[in-house]
Amino acid sequence: MFGDVYLNSQDQGVPAEMVFFPLEITSLIPVFLSAISTGTIVALSLTFKLYKRPLSLMILAINIAHVCFHFSKLSVLIFQPSNDFHCSILGIINIFGIESSAYWIALFAHAFYIVAKYKNVDAVPQLMKYYVIFAVILPLISAFSSYFEEHFSYSDTKGTCVHRFYPGKFDVWANIYVFIPVWIACISTIVWYKMAINKIAELRRGKAGVDLYVLMIYPCILILCWGPNLIVRAIMQFGGSVNETLNSIALFLVNMQGFFDALVYGKSVREELREAMSNSCLKKKVSKESQVVDEQQNTEERSHTYSNNYLGIETELTGTRQI
Repeated sequence: MFGDVYLNSQDQGVPAEMVFFPLEITSLIPVFLSAISTGTIVALSLTFKLYKRPLSLMILAINIAHVCFHFSKLSVLIFQPSNDFHCSILGIINIFGIESSAYWIALFAHAFYIVAKYKNVDAVPQLMKYYVIFAVILPLISAFSSYFEEHFSYSDTKGTCVHRFYPGKFDVWANIYVFIPVWIACISTIVWYKMAINKIAELRRGKAGVDLYVLMIYPCILILCWGPNLIVRAIMQFGGSVNETLNSIALFLVNMQGFFDALVYGKSVREELREAMSNSCLKKKVSKESQVVDEQQNTEERSHTYSNNYLGIETELTGTRQI
């Protein structure tokens, strides 16, 4: 979400500027990787209609949220911000992408737990209307409210959009729009995945094996990508200093979340794509075979008709000779 942090002075009364949309190409490399990865998942899902299953639809929603986040950051390379209004619009898209993707990941964990509990994926569609409220409606409300709070503004010195905050003071709106939602998503995801693993272990009548704990890779991505950044921001809010290298690593991981999610969640998309292509090939094969059979039947019918006509003509000629 964030770029570099610039402190205007050591005076606690002077706000610091946190760059949201860096203009340097090097800072946007991880954003570019994530944008391409998530954009590919979205394009394939929509093209081949791989969203008919509930969990697949949730994966599509996660990647759409990532697309909003990452492409809003890349947009500054084409349309460079020039005023507060531009920054506010980018901020709305950016915050929606952050909150929506975080909530969808947590709800994906909840859906996984429901499937494990009831041993039936049919229970998930009934929950989708509630999922949409938490992962779409609420993030939209939060994102649009950021416009009125002037959470984003244009910096003449940096030439891009920044968030101004006071070091050593609690950043209320940054916590409301970003950090608290991500914390909630991280904790909820861990809890629901652990409950799902325990439920599967019960069905196996034994302890959860290593293979089940591999499932924890899903919440681990969220924690890996956001954990360092949450810690860094907390330190800054309490007036601590942050090493520049550590800050850069934290920002790099945040921008790489879309790429990692596309790799992990995209696995099911690849499987469904393979299945869809197999079904398509099978239908084409069946259609081709059916066409061949129809042609053979038509040929036989034509031959039979010709034979009957020939026999009829021959009969008439024979009758004529007898006369």
